[in-house]
Amino acid sequence: MSRYFAVQAAFCFALAHVLNRRGLVTSNGMTASLFSLSMSVLLTWTLAILLVPLSTFHTPAVWYFLAGGIFAPGLGRTLTLLGMERVGAARSVPIANTYPMIASFLAVMIMGERWTLQNFLGTSLVVLGVVILSKRDAAHMEWRKFDLIYPILAAVAFAISSNLRKLGLLVEHEPVMGAAVTAVTGLFLGVAVLCVRGGVKEIALTRRSAAWFFASGVSNSGAMLSVFYALGRGNVVIVEPLVGANPVLVILLSAVFLRDLEAVTPRVLAGVLCTVAGSILVVTA
Repeated sequence: MSRYFAVQAAFCFALAHVLNRRGLVTSNGMTASLFSLSMSVLLTWTLAILLVPLSTFHTPAVWYFLAGGIFAPGLGRTLTLLGMERVGAARSVPIANTYPMIASFLAVMIMGERWTLQNFLGTSLVVLGVVILSKRDAAHMEWRKFDLIYPILAAVAFAISSNLRKLGLLVEHEPVMGAAVTAVTGLFLGVAVLCVRGGVKEIALTRRSAAWFFASGVSNSGAMLSVFYALGRGNVVIVEPLVGANPVLVILLSAVFLRDLEAVTPRVLAGVLCTVAGSILVVTA
């Protein structure tokens, strides 16, 4: 079941990224992030109220989920969406999804896991993929190399959050509660980021973009719940490679639904394949 939920999460994440990219045509990354997070809070807390006893929230696991929510979806999703806005989904999403590699680095430092030749090869492929994705190509949207910092920082945030979520589920096996607490924490952080960036004047929500962001929020909520159910039933080294492989689905969906917005060139495709293959090698070694 863990593999099923992980694959389901990968598809939901990929679909959400494509839907967000459509909404960004008439809006911006901050608006997309807050709208999506609000939808996730509404849906996950509705399920939590219906399915989870109130006494379950009095557990140390809540602190792990709160901390995890600060890093993702809070920071991670916001940074990924800003990256999509500036460098495109075909570059931003694959880089952000190198987080399984970073999560393995954290596991080495915290739990003393051993690195093998497979780890080295995987890391090399990830670095190669990032280099390829960093080069300018013929895509018809303008972007700066410096803006790649957004998806890179998003990868770090997602990696930290993954470890915190698993720790929380080991303390209290309540995936719906974990998703609900994580979502509301992410929303509070998103509002704080909005205040820092200039307040409500940064919000640019149109009727057209709201429809895309609504659909994206539903898909993101499904992805979040699927990740928690997968982590609750399986090991991180099995779940994260499957979830982290969603850039391949993003590329496939982009080629079909974003042909008028993004040019998926052979160079971008090569970078995606290197990044995903490297991430999978690292976390499965």
